Amino acid sequence: MAISTLSSDYVNRSLLGCGFLLLGPNGSALAQREVELNISGGASLTHPAIEWQNLTRQFRTVGSFNTGAALRLVVPLSRRLGIGLEQRITGLSQSARYGTRGNGFSSGIGNTTIHQSGLSIRLYDIWRPGPRWGLDLALTGSYARPYRGGTYTYEGPLWGGNPAQLPRPGIPLVLVRETERTGTAAVGTELLLRYELGLRHLLLLTATYQRGLSVLTQITSTRLEYFDDSGTVQQGSLVIFSRGSYATVQLGYGLRLGRLEAAMRRNPTPRYSLNPDDADPDTTPETE
Repeated sequence: MAISTLSSDYVNRSLLGCGFLLLGPNGSALAQREVELNISGGASLTHPAIEWQNLTRQFRTVGSFNTGAALRLVVPLSRRLGIGLEQRITGLSQSARYGTRGNGFSSGIGNTTIHQSGLSIRLYDIWRPGPRWGLDLALTGSYARPYRGGTYTYEGPLWGGNPAQLPRPGIPLVLVRETERTGTAAVGTELLLRYELGLRHLLLLTATYQRGLSVLTQITSTRLEYFDDSGTVQQGSLVIFSRGSYATVQLGYGLRLGRLEAAMRRNPTPRYSLNPDDADPDTTPETE
């Protein structure tokens, strides 16, 4: 009878030991997820929209790269679902141009930096390419506000000069009304590729797209005249608008803030959940 009890106890300990190995630093499958703090930074890209009538392609909008950063605090609701708080700051480089890069005019559009505060829902491990790798999907909702707060309006030339001047060959006359609003709601989607460095530390590669739900900056022409290729003065109109939308790719670092009790306990059952220093002395009878 004693031998049977000992054998059963040995099998139970062996199985539980295998479970502990799965929770060790060489694996990322925790019995329960912990609160995570993530920070990341990288490049952002935006491109404002333009609508025009009776204009040539020399009138256009241009977007270029800038930088951005994000701070996330994610609280797990289950092993597959978490909810997060987010703070983002992103640079937007966008401009209106006429002519070519080396011969023409350019003017910046709207604010160069926006702040976002919001919430996210994260789906863990939609794909696991390896034991230390995991791909998460996050859906975000936030409020985006320009760095320069308040409503801003401007009326005058899009490019520098006297508003009363006439167009000249290669120099169009563009008078506009520009309006910048205080902020907009935004929604986004984000893919987060994790690489587990251990129980507490991980690296992140994120790809994000954020879209404003309303227009942040709008530029409407009030008078637009230019010379066409035949030397004839033409009239047209344009509307340029930016929602503060952008795409970004960032590298980051993650830290788990919990005590990781589920992963650090020797065994998940109450009988074997004590630390080694607190365990009872081994009273199992010896057998020959």
